[in-house]
Amino acid sequence: MENQYVLAMYDIRGKQDYIYKSNKMKEIVGASYIIRECFDAYLYPAAEECSEKGLFSYKREAEKTDFSRERFVRHLEDGYIGEVVYDGGGNFFVLYENAERYRAVNQRFYRKVLEETYSLRVLTTYIEGIDFDHYSSDQRKLYEKHRKREQKESMFHPVNTLPIVQVDYHDSMPLSVRQKIAGREQKVSYESSRKYQKYEEVMQKNKKDSVIEGDRLLDELVTEKGEESLLAVIYIDGNNMGAQVERCLSQARRPDGEPDTTYEASVKALRAFSEYIQEYYIDAGIREVDQVLEQTPNQKRRFVVYAGDEITFICNARNAYDVAVRYLEKLSEEEPADAPRTSCAGIAIFHSHTPFSEAYRIAEECCESGKKLMKKEKLTDVSLIDFHYCQGAIGVSLDQIREQEETLDISRPWVIRDCHGTTGKELAGGKFVTGKIVEAMQEQLRKAGRSNVKDLLFAAKKSKADFMGELERIRAHQSEKEIDFTLGGVLKEENMIRKLIYDMVLVYDLWFDKDREEI
Repeated sequence: MENQYVLAMYDIRGKQDYIYKSNKMKEIVGASYIIRECFDAYLYPAAEECSEKGLFSYKREAEKTDFSRERFVRHLEDGYIGEVVYDGGGNFFVLYENAERYRAVNQRFYRKVLEETYSLRVLTTYIEGIDFDHYSSDQRKLYEKHRKREQKESMFHPVNTLPIVQVDYHDSMPLSVRQKIAGREQKVSYESSRKYQKYEEVMQKNKKDSVIEGDRLLDELVTEKGEESLLAVIYIDGNNMGAQVERCLSQARRPDGEPDTTYEASVKALRAFSEYIQEYYIDAGIREVDQVLEQTPNQKRRFVVYAGDEITFICNARNAYDVAVRYLEKLSEEEPADAPRTSCAGIAIFHSHTPFSEAYRIAEECCESGKKLMKKEKLTDVSLIDFHYCQGAIGVSLDQIREQEETLDISRPWVIRDCHGTTGKELAGGKFVTGKIVEAMQEQLRKAGRSNVKDLLFAAKKSKADFMGELERIRAHQSEKEIDFTLGGVLKEENMIRKLIYDMVLVYDLWFDKDREEI
């Protein structure tokens, strides 16, 4: 007889919209924590209202134990109504006793989410009659059903306002709560108030938390307020995570060497993979960022989101490129030969008074441009980086901005680690710009001198002929320095030279002028 056990998947939807709905950093950080603690704060208590013991969680136990069918049945006999089989990388899977238990928990869970967060959306899907011998098969069924539910998901938010009610101009929610902000009371929406409360709650628990370090927020990160108020938001997202999970599951083996598809082996592999991602993509990445910043005049940074394979942080604009490059390089150090660790990074340079939500959106689109290039060119095992200098155009996509600025024909995204196989030859041939090529061009620009570098920017903007003429003028006047903008023939096409120099000169003062005086 088929069992009645239920495998359920919980998926927090619209995380970016919820976090970056506001431009206030305390709200953003509070929203990030609400999402991070969503299941701890709302799902577990909901389950405990249905049964005293609620859900068994391997992460909550003092002594870690692997999942097994026998232990799951024993947990049910002990009074639990389900068990968390996997919690990591934004995924949350629960094995319930039956569908009735699942529905009873969710009724209470969704009410708590609505009351405490107001507009956070969590989509859940389940399948019945699981097969303990074939976890991957059950997972595929669950994902397929979940995709169908995503297409039918309601996008309606709770009713917000009446015509006579004051509203928040960012999200049109009613201003219903008085909240002390920056030392004075202000009217905010209920949702904003909950985010501020979460921020204060975290501050009281751990005042040294790296995410919310500092009182003056973004103004602490600039080089000199009133003189150079440039900051950068860096958004980094792992590549090919779905394929990595599939590889992880396929490597589980029985003692005889045959594939082990059971729940026991698959869940054990997934949990180990989650810890692996946390260590290399988050923990080691944060340590590397701090080590790089320790060597700079302005060492401060603010992590906004760091979970799974995704990390977002803000730092002084002068440090952004070196920090992002070093993160990507560190990620690939001592990686397994059959499982390269790669990510794409997007950097948005912005003034501290610019709405942060806009800067974040641009950084995310820069990251996505790298992923699009990977897909288009069928690049594998690469980390890429793209950036944009925000100078207005609020609410306009990155592609539209570049089209308006006539900068669609650029050398970015840049590859920040070597490829394997045939793509490595293409990179060496100059089809794509690598970090090594950027370093080599940086030395040639240094030889040319800062004043000449600025002239190159204007010439590149005019026409190809103007640009090539300017290159010849610089070489003629600096002949004793043996300037070679082809980098020994690596950059064979004149158009690629033009695109690369244009991209680098845009941020030359911030990132590539090593002769500048640091403030």
